[in-house]
Amino acid sequence: MNKCFLIGKVISEPIFDFFFMKNDISICYFTITLTENNKVDVFALNDIADFVYQNVSLNQLIIIDGTLNSTKSGQISVMINNIDFFDDLLKS
Repeated sequence: MNKCFLIGKVISEPIFDFFFMKNDISICYFTITLTENNKVDVFALNDIADFVYQNVSLNQLIIIDGTLNSTKSGQISVMINNIDFFDDLLKS
């Protein structure tokens, strides 16, 4: 398992969908930018996907606890295990 922690700014609207032929598995995906304009595609599944879709918006600064995933074509994305909002941490 490749655990990672990222802090980034949301640069695309979160998209909520269901896996084809599997209506009981939801996914929410979007892109964040890190320092030096590195872009990372991130996604969440099921309950976390619901939470992300309802609470994450464009230009928001977020903190992700996730797992690196790669496709057969070699693209890398991050599956969100936990998400926090940078503004919430500054308030506490």
